[in-house]
Amino acid sequence: ERYNALRDPNPHQAFGNGPHHCAGAHLSRRTVGAILLPMLFERFPNMTLPEPASVRWHGFGFRGPLNLPVRLQ
Repeated sequence: ERYNALRDPNPHQAFGNGPHHCAGAHLSRRTVGAILLPMLFERFPNMTLPEPASVRWHGFGFRGPLNLPVRLQ
């Protein structure tokens, strides 16, 4: 029950890939966005993105950040 942001990378498939893609992946991601993100912003109301140009993006159809260096105040 502990989150370690500095852990060694784990080469898992998370929601799978191709024919083994998890049918509930979209619902899970939406749940994270609807529940976790508001909790995060409530806990850190002064969170900032000090260098927006340092964010690296990946993907075309499902584009997202590879990193998101924020400052928690």
